[in-house]
Formats: sequence, C-alpha cells, structure tokens
Amino acid sequence: MRIKPTFRKLIFSNQLNEDLGHDVLHHQWQNVKDIWNNNLNPSSKAIGIERVLKLILILSQFIFPGIYIRALFGSKGKLYKHIGVEIHVFLKLIISILILSLGWYITSEGSFSFFKFWAFYMIFETVFYTGNLLFSEDVFAKPHSHKRNLILIIVDYITLNLDFAIIFLMCNSLKTTIEVNGESVIKIIDNARDAIYFSFISSLTIGYGDIIPTESGRNLLIFHSLVILLFGVLFINFYLSRINNPTPN
Repeated sequence: MRIKPTFRKLIFSNQLNEDLGHDVLHHQWQNVKDIWNNNLNPSSKAIGIERVLKLILILSQFIFPGIYIRALFGSKGKLYKHIGVEIHVFLKLIISILILSLGWYITSEGSFSFFKFWAFYMIFETVFYTGNLLFSEDVFAKPHSHKRNLILIIVDYITLNLDFAIIFLMCNSLKTTIEVNGESVIKIIDNARDAIYFSFISSLTIGYGDIIPTESGRNLLIFHSLVILLFGVLFINFYLSRINNPTPN
C-alpha cells in the first residue's frame, strides 16, 4: 500500500502544486515598501490613520510565527503554503487545549508564566492577522477558497476564547458563589471548564450571572470584549467585501 500518494490524494485531490514564484519573507517586505511608497493601485492608496495602521499591521507579521511557517511551507509550492497556514491555525488550537486540559495554567502566585505570555501572544497574532486581511487586502493573494477561510476564521474564534480562558484562570479573574454549611461563600474559579464556559458566553454577550469577574478581572474582561468585538467586526467586513467582489474558488 502506497501511503504517501494516498495521503496526498486525500489532502490535495488532483490539484497541481505550482511553484510559489517568490520568497514569502522577501515578498512581505516588498509589500511594506509598496505601502510606504504608495506603489499600489489608486483605489488602495490610504492616507492618515488608515495608512499608519496598514503599515503597523503588515510590519507586525514579522514578530509572529505565522509568516515563517508560510515561508517554510511556501518553499515547496503554493498548495503546501496553504497547508502550512492550516497547520499553524490548528496547532494554536491544539496547544490551547493542551494547556487547559493538562492544567499548565496552574502557577505559583506572582511567578512568570510562559503560558500566560503565549496566550496573549496568540491573541494579538490572531487580531493583527485578521486586521491585515481587511486593511491590507490589496497586498494579499486571493484566497484559495472562501469556504476554507471561513473554517479557519471559526477555528481562530474558538482559539481566541480558549486563550482568554487560560488568562482568566492564570490571573484569578473569575469568581462564583457556592453554599458551604448553609452560607454563601465566594470561590475563585480554578477549573478549565468554568473558565471556558465564561469566555464563550461572554464573547456572545450572554451573561447568566453564575460566574462574574473579580475586581481585578474587570479590566481583563473589558479587553476580552474589545478583542472579540474587533475580531467580529473585521470578520464581517472582510466577508462582506468578498460577497460584493467575489472571486472564484
């Protein structure tokens, strides 16, 4: 049984793997220069705050791992570049699940935690990349499939909420009321299931009141709300623009 050809058939069907035609990192830097020098088509020549934001967003990609994964897989061709993006998106999801399921969010008070840093890092990568899709769409290649992008956006949304659940737990930001010997006692949420539940219902603007933020957790919840709102707005704008200007899959 020839496993490798069968696996390739499963992933790529009969599509040919064309050469990418450029180095991903060099191409990204050329995009930065094109925006700086206004070398793009007239309809995309931004000014003022939009121009500054576009430069920040496209430069930000160099501090996140996504572009380097695209460069690594892109060296093998266009189809492999697309698969590299998918691997990166699902790997972020898997890491978040592992942190929560294995209890890696448990640390001593006041100590530095790599996992808290990781969660914040991934949140910013997701938001900045989604922002790039909207504000710098003129320098991005046409998507291989809008349906595929929709799947990846949904996975990113799930990962965002899991990352916030990690942060809520590591910052002791959530509390609930329990009954102990007939008296109501405040308990800090310390299990992943409750934190995940709170993160998702908050992202959907649902509030049941069974779990609430602590005094210090209110600022984190504001940040969570702003990120989810921004992610939703960018997502809706991105796909509305695709509906008005469709491209073939």
